[in-house]
Amino acid sequence: MFNDKEFNEKINSNGNNNSNNNSNSNNNINKNINKNYPIEGYCHDEECHDDFCSDEECHDDCRDDHCHEVGCSCEHGLLEDIDKDTQNSSKEPHIIIGTGIILITIGKLLEYFMVQPSFSFGFFHTNELISFIIFLVVIVAVGNGVIIDGIKSLFKGKVRMELLMTIATFGAFLLGDGFEGASLMVLYYLAEYIEGLALDRSKKSLTKLVNLNPDKAILKKDGKELEVAVEDLKIGDTVVVRSGDKIPIDGEIISGTTSVNQASITGESLAVDKNIGDEVYSSTINEDGYIEVEVRKTSKNTIFSKIIELIKESEEKKAKIDLFIDKFASYYTPLMVVLAILVATVPYLFFQEDLVTWIKTSLILLVISCPCALAISTPVSMVSAITAGTKNGIIIKGGEYIEELNKIKAILFDKTGTLTEGKLEISSIDIIGDISKEELILIACSIENMSKHPISHAFKNYAQENKIKLQDVLNFQSISGKGLIGIINNEKYLIGKKDIFSDLNLDEESKILINENFKSSNDTILKNKYGKTQMYIGTESKILGRIYLKDKLRVDAKDTIESLKIRDIETIMLSGDNEEVAEEVSNILGLDEYHGNLLPEDKLEKIESLALKHGDIAMVGDGVNDTPSLARANVGIAMGIGGADVAIETADIVLMDDKLSKIDQLISIAKKTMFVLKENVFIVIAVKATLVILAVLGHINLLTAIIIGDVGLTLLVVLNSFRIGR
Repeated sequence: MFNDKEFNEKINSNGNNNSNNNSNSNNNINKNINKNYPIEGYCHDEECHDDFCSDEECHDDCRDDHCHEVGCSCEHGLLEDIDKDTQNSSKEPHIIIGTGIILITIGKLLEYFMVQPSFSFGFFHTNELISFIIFLVVIVAVGNGVIIDGIKSLFKGKVRMELLMTIATFGAFLLGDGFEGASLMVLYYLAEYIEGLALDRSKKSLTKLVNLNPDKAILKKDGKELEVAVEDLKIGDTVVVRSGDKIPIDGEIISGTTSVNQASITGESLAVDKNIGDEVYSSTINEDGYIEVEVRKTSKNTIFSKIIELIKESEEKKAKIDLFIDKFASYYTPLMVVLAILVATVPYLFFQEDLVTWIKTSLILLVISCPCALAISTPVSMVSAITAGTKNGIIIKGGEYIEELNKIKAILFDKTGTLTEGKLEISSIDIIGDISKEELILIACSIENMSKHPISHAFKNYAQENKIKLQDVLNFQSISGKGLIGIINNEKYLIGKKDIFSDLNLDEESKILINENFKSSNDTILKNKYGKTQMYIGTESKILGRIYLKDKLRVDAKDTIESLKIRDIETIMLSGDNEEVAEEVSNILGLDEYHGNLLPEDKLEKIESLALKHGDIAMVGDGVNDTPSLARANVGIAMGIGGADVAIETADIVLMDDKLSKIDQLISIAKKTMFVLKENVFIVIAVKATLVILAVLGHINLLTAIIIGDVGLTLLVVLNSFRIGR
């Protein structure tokens, strides 16, 4: 769990992420590392971390350093540009690889079928000078970027794969095997190219998704229709959307009816009927019917824009296993270099073994030491998981939450808006004081109209449906977890839980009611109504009445709870509602545990105690009052469309279509991802360990080492990781 400092940092960092990321996302920094590198990526060098190489000078430095600490394909910044068209259609990598293979083939054929002049220099000697020159051309043409970066890393005191490949290549040449040296460089280039393709492929679905939003809109102004940029739309503008068009902005339908395909937001392709007064979202498709939409959010603040920013943020939060692999690779490569040096020298110095034979063996070890397959296994797996989630309307903000979900022992649920639809309706009203039903509901609706709490929607809808003309409210106050206060016609009224009246000097009748001993002629109304929320309304001296609100359980709530139980995950409800309501909901859904009458601070205390009991826990909520709980849990899951903005920002995972059934799907993705990732790590380590043993025993050569230990392993890891998205 978090201590207070970590908790505050989580709240603050999540709350500020949107503004920070908006500025970062304006820079399209997806550049080719080097004209001879086929991989697109971003700098991973310490000198460039602060601004992701936003300036030209830093870009040059980073290109020289080739991004990744261990010299493999760059995964940092992979998702930064998913909303931009950065597809690289260059055929240069294919030409380079093809040319290299052709030249190597020609050089090898010449060795067999042509008598060539010899050449000697010092201890170096070759009988095939023409082939030697051809192989040297291959190295310069294919690997000049690798060689330059390898030399630069040496001057900086860093051991990177470029340096190791440079040493192995020229080592093979000096030992008289130009064919192996040239083949080594071409295969290394091919491995890097495959890694780049894998990273590109892993984010391809995300790129397609986020490019769904149109950049033009039809603005209706002064009776005319004008085509304008979506970013120029202002709140209050009217946008025309015809059948088959994409809705360009978030807003409310003010004219027409239609069906809307919301797959880009929710992952569900089934169209949803929309009428006047209903909300529509940018990137969704108007399937039939002409509608006019009043703009409610600017283009930077739409639900779709939030999805893009959340996906971009996800890369910054690495899983612990990813951090472990990064750290492991930073020690593994230098260790293998030391081992290679020992293998080259010890047999010769102490056992009078053949020096050339053991130098070849040491070069093979340098090739085997390439940690690229290991390093790429995590980013490809995590991006595949994030892609799989996004396609199904689940926004996962980072790999660390996938890892945490795999360990979850208990899931805590808020009630209103989470287990229930959160669309409360006024079901009955009981009059207690000297006031009419019409006057009581007028006061209640007027005060609740000032609130943003989900409960207030029931009163707002009631007022709208019954055409109630609301009164002015002065000195409005919202008391967290208790209720509302407001002055109407010089009289102070209170509405909320009975706790809001606890410190007031009430008359005896009201005190009895608060103590739940009050009886009335309408006994069926005043009994505790399981599954219904009770709202008290009164003045500072008297309770005037009680209003009952009913809510509807989500249709998939019970099935979701049952599926979680099959996984041996405890299900617990934390509710601010009374114990009777909480108990009834718990019994209907079959929850393992429930707790009612909880204020936001009470929920935090309860989460702490439940964390001590169960270990790793997740919290599912939707409202502003759930924000501290979402931040405190190991994994916070927010309901997307119906949830409060601050809850969505604070949560680690967002369910965009508000379907609880997505939680089971989410856990399936997490478990599959971690299984595949651990499988990849085991395969890589096992194969490389086997190759090291075989190399020391003299059973493999340089080509076998790179074909199996680099190219082959990279392909295997990549293909295995793609299983996650299926």
